[in-house]
Amino acid sequence: MENKSKFVSVPLIVSFLFLLSCNSKKDDISVGSLAKVRIELQGSSYSGAGTLGDGKKMSNQVNSSPLSVQRRTLRFNDDLTLLMELSPVTQAVAQLKATTRAAVEENDLAAGVKYKVAVFNSGGTYISERDYVRGSEANAEELKLNGGQTYTFVAYSINSNTDLPTIEFTDNSAKTLSTAHLSSIQGSSDFMYFQKVMEIAADQDNYLGINLQHKFSQITASVDASATGYMIGAINAGFDSHYPTADIQLANGSITKTGAASDVEISSFSGLNTAVVTGSPTIINGSTTDASFKISSIQIGSVTKTNLPGITGLAISPGIKYNLKLTVTPNDIYLTQQGQSAARIGGLVWMRHNLGANTATDPDKSPSTTDLNGNYYQFGRKAVVATVNTAPGAISGWNTTAAADGSWNSGTETSPIKTANDPCPTGYRVPLKAEFQKLMDNTDDSNTGTWATSGTQNTIGAAKVLTSKTNSNVKLTFPANGYRNAKQGILYWRGGSGNYWSASTKTNDQVMFGFYENSVTLYGGVPSDPDFFAKTTGAPIRCIAE
Repeated sequence: MENKSKFVSVPLIVSFLFLLSCNSKKDDISVGSLAKVRIELQGSSYSGAGTLGDGKKMSNQVNSSPLSVQRRTLRFNDDLTLLMELSPVTQAVAQLKATTRAAVEENDLAAGVKYKVAVFNSGGTYISERDYVRGSEANAEELKLNGGQTYTFVAYSINSNTDLPTIEFTDNSAKTLSTAHLSSIQGSSDFMYFQKVMEIAADQDNYLGINLQHKFSQITASVDASATGYMIGAINAGFDSHYPTADIQLANGSITKTGAASDVEISSFSGLNTAVVTGSPTIINGSTTDASFKISSIQIGSVTKTNLPGITGLAISPGIKYNLKLTVTPNDIYLTQQGQSAARIGGLVWMRHNLGANTATDPDKSPSTTDLNGNYYQFGRKAVVATVNTAPGAISGWNTTAAADGSWNSGTETSPIKTANDPCPTGYRVPLKAEFQKLMDNTDDSNTGTWATSGTQNTIGAAKVLTSKTNSNVKLTFPANGYRNAKQGILYWRGGSGNYWSASTKTNDQVMFGFYENSVTLYGGVPSDPDFFAKTTGAPIRCIAE
C-alpha cells in the first residue's frame, strides 16, 4: 500500500508541472506573482479648487481671490492710465455656473520630456522607481509588481528634456514615502506632481494613467497699447513674491519655499513694434495675496516710461495658470470744458481754437482756413487790436505803450491768478511759459498747408500740428498767423510763422510760443528784435483751462 501511494503521486506532480508550463507559455504577463504596470502619461493640468461663477459674475468681481478676475487701475502721472485684469485660465467657465468645481486646464506634454515614477507599498516603504521619456516609454525598464497588492505611485517632472530631480530620503536606512522629498527645485522650473493609490491585478496588464499637476503658478502677461495709436517698441516687466527654490514632499506634493523672495522678470515679449505684445509664460514659486506686477520700462511710440509704480494686491496661488492683460489708456483726450472744444495733453486742457476763431469750424482742418486764424492782441491787454480781415498795413493809432509785467497774471509762475485784463473766456486764461513747454514736451510736431518763405507774405493755409505722444488721435493745430509789429501794427510772416502769447514775462520782455516750418520754440530772454519782441507786438492767443 505504501509503494502504491508513492506511485500515484508521481503522475500527479508531472501533470501539475505540465499545466503550469502551458499556462506560462499562454500568458507571459505573470511570472510567479509579478504583474506588469504599463504607464500612460495623459498630459498635465493646472487646477485650483474653488467656486466659479459665470463669465458675467466673474467680470464684475473686484477682489483678491485667486479664482476671481482681479482688476486694478493705476494712473501714471498725467499721461497714461493702466487697466489691469488678472484672470485664472479655466475650461468651459460658462458651464461652471454656481457650482463648486476645480478650474482645470489640461494640456499634453511635448515629446522628450522626462518624468519619474516612484512606487511605495501599502506600508509606505520604497519599492522601486523608473525614469521615462515622453513618447519613448517602451524603452524604459519594465515595472513589475506583486499582483493582489496595493501600491502608492508618485510621479513628477520639471517639464524638461534634460533634467529630472533625484529622490532623497531623510533617513536612507528606512526609505519611506513619509521621508521622501526633493530638494532645491528651481522656482523657475515647471514642477509637476501626481499621486495615485492602486491595487495591482495579477493576471492582466495594469495601466497607470498619469496626469501631472503643475504645482507652481504660471502667468502670461500681455500689454495692449492700441488706444494710444502707437506701437510698443520695448518693454521690461516682471513680478515680485517669487522664491528661487523649493523643497517638495513626495507624500502629498506640498511645497516649502526656500531662499529669499525676489522679483522674476518676464524673459521676453513677442510682437514688439506692434500695438499688442505678449510676454513669455512666467513661472512663479509663491503664494500670496499681495503680489505686484512691475514695469521697469516701456516705450510706446516716442515716449519711454521707466519705473512705473507696481500694480499691487494681486492674489496668486500655486497650481493656477493666469492671464494678465494690461490695457494702456491715454489720458490725452478731446473733451468739452466750460462749453469750449478742448484737448487734454500732458494733464493740461487747451482750447482747440485760437481766441476769436470760428469755433464751428474744424480746428484741425487742413489746410488751415481764414476763420481759424483768430484775433491779435497786445501783451497784457484785453482789447482786440486786429482780426484776420484787418488790412496788412500799418494800423492808425497803434498803442506803443507796454503793459506791466503782471497784467495777465497777478500770481506766480507756479500759482497763476487770472486778471481782469485776460481776454480768455470763463474758466480759461492765457498760458504760462512752463505750460507751453509741457505742451512741446508731450507732443510731436508736424506741418500742414503750404508755408511762406517771405516775411511780408500774407497767406492762409500753413499750420503747425502738435500731436500727443501718448494718443496719436489727439492733436492741437496752431495756424501760422504771423504777427503785427510792435511800432505800427504791420502784418508780417502770416503763412510762414506762428507767434502766440504767454502770460510769462521778464523785465521789458515777454515770452512767446513760436514756430517756423522747421522749428518749434519759446521766445524769450534779451530781445534780439525790439520791433518783434516788444510787448506792443500783436499776436494770437491760445487759451488754457484754469
